[in-house]
Order: sequence, then C-alpha cells, then structure tokens
Amino acid sequence: MQIQNHVTMSSTVLLVSAIALAGGAEQVTLRLDTVQAKPGEIVPISIVMETTELVGGFEFTLSAEGNDVTEIGWDGPLFSNGWNGWDTLNADNSRTVSAACIFTEDQVDPGEHLLVNAFVRVPSDAQPGSFIAFEASDSWFANYFFEMGDVLVVNGGIEVVRTADFNGNGNVGPEDLGMLLGFWGMNEEADLNGDLVVDGQDLTMLLAVWGTSG
Repeated sequence: MQIQNHVTMSSTVLLVSAIALAGGAEQVTLRLDTVQAKPGEIVPISIVMETTELVGGFEFTLSAEGNDVTEIGWDGPLFSNGWNGWDTLNADNSRTVSAACIFTEDQVDPGEHLLVNAFVRVPSDAQPGSFIAFEASDSWFANYFFEMGDVLVVNGGIEVVRTADFNGNGNVGPEDLGMLLGFWGMNEEADLNGDLVVDGQDLTMLLAVWGTSG
C-alpha cells in the first residue's frame, strides 16, 4: 500500500510539474447536468467535457450544497479503453476528481463527450420544488502535450420532485391518477414538481412513471 501511494504521489508530482512548465491550450467546457430526483434518492448526474484537443489531464471538485457526492462512475468513452482517474471524498462531502492520460491509444477524438457520472444523495427531508445546486470548482485542464487551458464551467443541479405514488402502495396506478385529478388546480399532495399548482406538468410526470414505484 505504501509503495502504491508513493507511485501515485510521484506520478502526480511529475504531472503537475510538467503542466507548470508547459504553454497554453484551448479552452474546454465542463458541463454539469440538471436532473430531477425525489427526496432520499441517490441520483446520477452526468458531467460532459467539450474540447478541441486530446485530453492530457484534468481535475475539479464537485459539490452539492454539502450533500454527499457518494461515488464517481468512470463510464464515459474517455475511460472505456483501460485508463481511470482518481476521486477523493472531502470532509465537506464534496469529491475531487482527477485523471491523467499518457497513451494515445487510450484517447477518443476531440468533441463533446460524457466524462463521468457523479452520484449525489438527495436529503430525505428535501422539499419538492427546491433546487440543490451542483457545482464544479478548482478546475484545470491540460491537453495531451500538458499545456494548460482555461475551463469554462456550466453548473447544474437537482430539481427535487414529489413521488407520484400518492397512496404509498409501491405502484403508480389508477388510484394515484384519481388523487391527482382530485387536487387539480390546487397546491396539495399531488403537486409533483413543486410549482405550487397541480396541472398538466404533474399529470405528464405521473404518466411517465406509470406502473413503477414512482
């Protein structure tokens, strides 16, 4: 374990040193998705990178207003050929994500690609209609020649919605539809998206999860 940690630390030092001595690279865009989730859920949020150059390395810290970023899914095309990065859970429940690539055969063409998925736990007491900001900070990018480029971050978040299983029987069905129609035009238990009115948007959301747990 000590040998492995020493190798990882040495590699990181070499990478940072190479980046510090390098020139400039093109700007990349790091885009964080906005998703809907119910209280108590662990929801995946995709992080997309758009670049005109091959990736040499990157790092950023993900935070969700103090909520737990539980894990990172290294399932983007950049990581489908055998190389992975590192992620570290910080004391404030944020997670730092970093990676470095030194082999051209592990690369994908420049473009807009899914980078990773981050999994965030939504608090069980989160209120429907509330929004949890999902943000990236302390970001840097280096191209394949370890030249530093600017990172434009487009942050995302989680729109907290109510479960459509109104009667709590574990399945969204006719009884739940009847309850939604009974509250039509009002702000009661059938307000799924938290916009303070039960309307066609809530009906669409209910029908989308018909026959599921909601």
